[in-house]
Amino acid sequence: MKHSEFHIGLDFYSNGGFPYRCTDVGQRTITAICLDKTSGQWYAGPPYPVKEEIFDELKIKGCFLNEVDAIREAIEESEKGIMPSYPSSAMRRFMSARTDADYLAYPDKPLLRLNKVMDGEIIHPYSVIKRGEFWGVLCYLPFEDEYQELDEYFFLTLPLATEEDYRLRKAIKG
Repeated sequence: MKHSEFHIGLDFYSNGGFPYRCTDVGQRTITAICLDKTSGQWYAGPPYPVKEEIFDELKIKGCFLNEVDAIREAIEESEKGIMPSYPSSAMRRFMSARTDADYLAYPDKPLLRLNKVMDGEIIHPYSVIKRGEFWGVLCYLPFEDEYQELDEYFFLTLPLATEEDYRLRKAIKG
């Protein structure tokens, strides 16, 4: 979805398939409550007796009005063939890392949603490791099927990966 499609009271789905209701529309974000309770009294507000979540630009892109829209978007993305698919061994590694104590203690998890680009290579962060008082970001390079650890502050300075970065990298890989 696009930011302009949201309005207070709009029901929609997140990319996780959960139903939400928009409770506020800001300049770049929207706020919503998850509709996962059985009684409608949980949704009486504002203020609401359930937690409101903020959806930024990335989370908004993963929202849909219904399941059919979600399926269409997934099909369109896969047909573009730009994004690499991750092998099951990489996915197991990602999921396992998300149970480690360092990941659970990491205070800046939103950073790990952002794919970056370094020297033309796509960098996918999947977890962190504590190094004294500093953090290392554990990364996967999907086009090379390799892993790296980058300093958190260095990773933060890298540019966000764009669709064009994926196209260029895919062209190099062949």
